[in-house]
Amino acid sequence: MGVYAHRFIEVLGKDNKWKALPLWNKHEEGAYGKPDIIDGELKLKRHLCFLQSESSGFYSSVSLFSEEDLSHSISSDELSDDVREYMAGYEFPVNWHCFSLAELEAFADKCKEQIYSNIADAFHDRNMQLIVKMLASIRKENGNDEETEDSIYQSPRAEYDDYMEEFLSVLSELNMIHFIIREIYGYYSSDMIRVVFFYG
Repeated sequence: MGVYAHRFIEVLGKDNKWKALPLWNKHEEGAYGKPDIIDGELKLKRHLCFLQSESSGFYSSVSLFSEEDLSHSISSDELSDDVREYMAGYEFPVNWHCFSLAELEAFADKCKEQIYSNIADAFHDRNMQLIVKMLASIRKENGNDEETEDSIYQSPRAEYDDYMEEFLSVLSELNMIHFIIREIYGYYSSDMIRVVFFYG
């Protein structure tokens, strides 16, 4: 059985209290539980919690760019009433963590700059290796047969491949949150949005 990151998106209201943002999906007949809203033929189910496998993506402990780089611990007293109510049925102790949307946006920019820097360094190393090989070839033509050792370096493509998949997992999390808060709810202040989560 895998470990999952149970995530909730919260918004800070005018009363200075956090409120969880639910998502709604179509309730299928025969599915577990009852619909939360019935309007004629339309039946909807309310969800507060988003699950993601801990073994891959942004919430993976082995990811190059993960939530560990920007999240911090919070107490259950700092959660919204909705999340505390949701967790009332859980009997096991939970360690809560959170990060704001503004922190995630800044982290995504930092990851992007790191990729640019690593690729630029890889191009520099590759160019230096080409220069060394050219100089070695000239020395050999002039009768100096000393061998030069090839330095180990990471090619630009390898750097790109190593980091891009991890970076895309950060962008995936960021884009999902942007879609929910902007397209569904119409919130735009990144400082007033946060993600709270625990592993279980």
